[in-house]
Amino acid sequence: MKLVFTYNLDKDIENIINGTRAENSKKPTKFQTSFSEKYGDNFQAGRVKAFIEEQDKINGFDADKEITAIEEKWKIAEPIFIERVEKIFGISYPAPITTVYLTHNERCTYNIQENYFFVKIGSEFSNNTIMHELLHFYTRHAFGKKLLDEGLSKLAYNDAKESLTELLNLEFPDLLNGKSDNGYPQHKEMREKVRALWLKQKDISFLIQELVK
Repeated sequence: MKLVFTYNLDKDIENIINGTRAENSKKPTKFQTSFSEKYGDNFQAGRVKAFIEEQDKINGFDADKEITAIEEKWKIAEPIFIERVEKIFGISYPAPITTVYLTHNERCTYNIQENYFFVKIGSEFSNNTIMHELLHFYTRHAFGKKLLDEGLSKLAYNDAKESLTELLNLEFPDLLNGKSDNGYPQHKEMREKVRALWLKQKDISFLIQELVK
């Protein structure tokens, strides 16, 4: 698999608006709060665009510079991460290219069907975000469709795939830059279960079966 990093204003707007409807956290991001202070809570595309352009002018946003910074960091982790994650899931990622869009928002959404996700501009821990999102992508391709087709609810699947990111702490600690993947508070117990099961038996199929019982 190859990640292609880019910036697209329309996609940035999409991520910001979709982020206001996030399932796992209703807490406004710093970007959302700043926007609301000026424009209110109606995240209409035209207003979001205007706010981004205002902030870019103030901060001297340079898309090419930001893209390069994230690419350079990812190049270090990429071969190590891909080798390990594909060994864990037992698959090669089915899509040759995945697009990573930069966003001004701290909340990063994703679209597995169209094979793209987002990473925060200027993030110190951009690699952590990338690995977190890719773990969701591998989970979906290896197990997600089968589980959902067999009747697992979308809510239960969401809880399972979010909790599985505990594997980053267990199998990729050297790539996390000293910042653990803590997930959401509501998944704390399930993440502890992931940890216990994985340390007992490093078998992703067994782990997922136990999680969705």
